Amino acid sequence: MTEKFVQTVSSVNYNKGVFSLYFVGQDQKNMASGVMAENDDDLELKQVVHMPASGFMYLVSMVKNMLEDPRMSAEFDKLVAAGFLSSGESSVDQVEEVQTEEKPAPKKRASKANK
Repeated sequence: MTEKFVQTVSSVNYNKGVFSLYFVGQDQKNMASGVMAENDDDLELKQVVHMPASGFMYLVSMVKNMLEDPRMSAEFDKLVAAGFLSSGESSVDQVEEVQTEEKPAPKKRASKANK
């Protein structure tokens, strides 16, 4: 097994029951020379991971539980205080907004007894 350091996921695609996660990061040679990526064009594809829908949903569940943990919230607060994360509308805030949005109730089918 090999491990890779990546900076972020550039995209997530879904096709026929399989999720594909595209991980990107800076070019190692540029980083070693002190040149930091300034925009998305400076990032390179590092790894693509394919997983079934059930595995992806489990991943989402684990991340959701982690974000709801008060200890993780305290870690994010420390990162913001240290200047590593923006104190503006962060990804965590966006995730919380999506989770709290009301979704329309699913339509119920009429049972055979009611027909």
